[in-house]
Amino acid sequence: MYDASQHLIGGGARARSLPGWPESRPLRSWQEEAAEAVRAHSATTFLASATPASGKTTFGLRIAHRMLSAKFVARVVVAGPTTHICRQWAADAARYGIDLEPNRPNSDGPESADFHGVAVTYQTIAAGPDAHRLTAGRRPTLLIADEPHHMGDQAAWGLQTRRAFDRARFRLLLSGTPFRSDNSAIPWVTYDADGVSRADYVYGYPQALVDRVCRPITFLPYDGEMEWVSDGRLRSADFDLALPAAEAARRLRTALSPDGEWMGEVLRDGDARLGKVRADGHPDAGGLVIASDQDHARAIAARLGTVSGEQPELVMSDEPDASRRIADFASSDRRWLVSVLMVSEGVDIPRLRVGVYATAARTELFFRQVVGRFIRTTPGPRRQMSYLLMPADPRLKALAHEIELERRHALDLSPDAEEDAEEMDNADPERGEPGGGFAALSSGDAELDEAIMSETALQLFPTDDHEPRAETATAPARSGAASEGPTPERESAYAARDRLRAERRRLVADVSRRTNRSHREIQARVNRNTRVRSVASATIEQLERGNAMLRRELRR
Repeated sequence: MYDASQHLIGGGARARSLPGWPESRPLRSWQEEAAEAVRAHSATTFLASATPASGKTTFGLRIAHRMLSAKFVARVVVAGPTTHICRQWAADAARYGIDLEPNRPNSDGPESADFHGVAVTYQTIAAGPDAHRLTAGRRPTLLIADEPHHMGDQAAWGLQTRRAFDRARFRLLLSGTPFRSDNSAIPWVTYDADGVSRADYVYGYPQALVDRVCRPITFLPYDGEMEWVSDGRLRSADFDLALPAAEAARRLRTALSPDGEWMGEVLRDGDARLGKVRADGHPDAGGLVIASDQDHARAIAARLGTVSGEQPELVMSDEPDASRRIADFASSDRRWLVSVLMVSEGVDIPRLRVGVYATAARTELFFRQVVGRFIRTTPGPRRQMSYLLMPADPRLKALAHEIELERRHALDLSPDAEEDAEEMDNADPERGEPGGGFAALSSGDAELDEAIMSETALQLFPTDDHEPRAETATAPARSGAASEGPTPERESAYAARDRLRAERRRLVADVSRRTNRSHREIQARVNRNTRVRSVASATIEQLERGNAMLRRELRR
């Protein structure tokens, strides 16, 4: 479908050359099969639904590499849900010689000639769709939409992204969860007469287990007696008791109270299980706690530090250095990471083996995203099982039982669909406080319920008590080396650009102190001499020339 002889880029368009795809990184069988499906695809949009941790990023980059090499497209735009994930895409792309500028502001205009494209958030696209539309219209563009269900998080995101890239030469949609919890249609996704989405290629979790591409996971639900006050009444119930939706949500929040006995026992069990996983042949295995909000995360981190004897890494989604600290944790041997949202989706930390689900979120979409953090494989040990400790909430247990079932997004076409969806939202604690006058009082001893393990995993990894068999003592590679691509041998364009711009700031400051001229005046003079409008639009070569000029001035 992208035959270069039929779809060559026009002579006036820029197209950077690419090195060949590295022989040291052959594709997995499903990636080859999906790539051939893209090649044979006649439409301009392709939805690949592949289970988290199966290698969607490498597959997407392989398609980008082929289309750029064939000159079917001149540039690539990756749209992602967060700035961290965009930077991760740029780092992965650089391993294959594809230079993407991560998180380029709309105000800086199109990327410079040093880059094959950009990796930006859906929010950035929605804030400036016309600029993206203009560039995609001028230069044949491949859009890779990572987890495209985010285009429905706010109506504007989907509408504006569609506006920005309706004229893209090709759109590749990559999702581990190609459905939404709020009944919203996803742009460019095809639905049949019954409102069921149709992926062009599907690679599910059961097949990934059979292929040993992903780890199996065991769910460990914990029950306990919860006590709370709501609407002036004292209530008490364990998770086996059927309750109205609002009271079930309050019972769950009572269990998750960071100073309650239930949470304390679950954290102790989680740390003990992590210790056993490490002793059984994975010495740098890590654990992750998904917390409800920032205050909740801080309280849990403090308690977990006391339990484990090591203060966990604490990451909040709005902190400027969150991406760096996640990357540092991924390449370390630290025991625990506590986070709110930042690592629920798309973040690659293969050494995570134990999780604690400590959030009131109970949608299928969010639950599957969390599970995806624990099923990435590492080179060793030979046998790997992950564990997710969680409340024995009936809704969460149902999601755990269904995790290996492949669900496609079904739009409810009935007249009452919108009303039903609104009732579900109001009953869900993710959407706000259900009712009024709620106060958690106490949570009793946490009691481990029956473990939940997928039938496929049971067949592949038979065990006596849901513990893995003795694992080989093969020392695993560090998490950084266990990621999907080879270690880059070249400095990526965005890393070189960041380095040169940081050097420019230092040099301008030095010249300013010596000459008493303003930073703005010095920058303007350098830009004139290097023939660029601004530092943001400068190429690497122009930045190097400008910095060399400033160094000569300082030597004089």
